[in-house]
Amino acid sequence: MAGKSASLLTKTQRNRIRDDFADLDEEKKRRDQQRIRERVRSGLLDFQLLADYPDRQFEMALDELSDDELLTILASTTIVVGRLRELNDIDRAELIKEVRAQIEDDSDTTNAATIDQIELQTTAEIRSQAEADVEERFEEGPWDKRASRLGKLAIVFFIPYAILELSDEYIAEGAAINLDPLLPLFGIPFVICTVGWFIITSLKILKYNIIPVLVRFRRNPAAVVREGFKSLIRDPGKQMRKAWDDL
Repeated sequence: MAGKSASLLTKTQRNRIRDDFADLDEEKKRRDQQRIRERVRSGLLDFQLLADYPDRQFEMALDELSDDELLTILASTTIVVGRLRELNDIDRAELIKEVRAQIEDDSDTTNAATIDQIELQTTAEIRSQAEADVEERFEEGPWDKRASRLGKLAIVFFIPYAILELSDEYIAEGAAINLDPLLPLFGIPFVICTVGWFIITSLKILKYNIIPVLVRFRRNPAAVVREGFKSLIRDPGKQMRKAWDDL
């Protein structure tokens, strides 16, 4: 809270804002509001001088505030800035552009090194970063990609193999055409791809699902059994839905 020294608002003005200008007639209320508007306007203009104010001076100015108090003050300040931007229909991207321009213009940051640490992102940049983070988080590993390719290749080889099998059974006999020599061309790659996909998938299951459980069971078998039992008897319908969603 503001102390005894001069501030953006006078002590009387702060009290009247807290009391919502109670016990004042309309004339005095309008007079006080006018004076507050003038002080707010002048205070905001002062931020042009404070934008590159030395870091050390800010540190000493806020030295007596606790972390919680500082967090509350900064949150309130952010709300005020956001409201002023909305009231004046200033696009957030344009505001960020102006901030970046002022930072670039202020080449001497010897006493205000924190200016170079300011990072602001537009909505489009935030969305792009979030999409990149999600893609990175869920990006397939090299063995996942190999298993996926083998699975797709298995399907590619299986389809013509199945067509040849059906053709050999229902068409080739009447037409005196022998399609058997073509079957290995698709059947063997299909088997190889399927076995490769199965081995990689099995090893991943062994590494990430079975071995961790076995390690936990070796360390604390009672806890593992207890957790497994609880998961079975606690809301089985929910467990089945979760298993279906995870599938």
